[in-house]
Formats: sequence, structure tokens, C-alpha cells
Amino acid sequence: MKLRLLLLSMLVFINIAFGQDEKAQKSPLEVVNKRMKLYNQHDFDQFIKLYAKDVKVYTYPDKLLGDGIENIISIFKPKFETKSISVKIINQIENGSHVVNHEIVTENGLLTKYVSIYQVENGLIKSVRFVRDN
Repeated sequence: MKLRLLLLSMLVFINIAFGQDEKAQKSPLEVVNKRMKLYNQHDFDQFIKLYAKDVKVYTYPDKLLGDGIENIISIFKPKFETKSISVKIINQIENGSHVVNHEIVTENGLLTKYVSIYQVENGLIKSVRFVRDN
């Protein structure tokens, strides 16, 4: 009887703990907005943690610009160190695991408009597709 109560208590604890972990996981929109905040703060150490190790970056629709976390590091680390970039979100929509942003990126005083499509899985950015304003 005591063993049964102990096992039941353990199961209840596991279910509560598992449920709390699920609730604690951020939505794709929260992940992308955290990315934007860290981008503007030039907080590279926290920013890079939002990307999957095998992240892929494309020019829309499917021209691969680079893959893997090292690619993201090579793109953003120098820009964060010089604090030469910032981003402003104009519009934003979330659809399942995807977040679509209309963004204006400022780099060294130059403005570029983007539509950026972020795919988020398990709380990490898995892919990004950029549509640039020419």
C-alpha cells in the first residue's frame, strides 16, 4: 500500500513537472521578439542561444545563404561588437511555428526593409528566409 502511494505520488509529481515545462516553453512569437530585443541590445551571448545548431538561412524562397550556428556567428558577432545595427518591427504575424516580420534594419545609418520568415521549433529558430527590399 505504501509503495502504491509512493508510486502514485511520483507520477503526480512527474505530471506536474512535465506540465510546467511545457507551459514554460516560449511560443514562436515570443522567441522571435526576444531575438529582436537582444539584437537591439547587441547581446550576442543571449542572442545566439535562440538559434538551433543546424539553423539554415535563405534568401526567399529557397536560395541557401548558409547553414549552421557558425554561419550566424560569422554574420552577427562583428556587427554586435561594433553596435552598428538595429531593427524595428513594422508588422508581425504568427502562424503555427512561423513568424513573419516586416522589419527595417539600420546598419551604419543605412536602412533596409525586409520581410523575414522565422521558423521556430522547440523554442529555437530553425530557419530564416529573408525577402530584401531592392
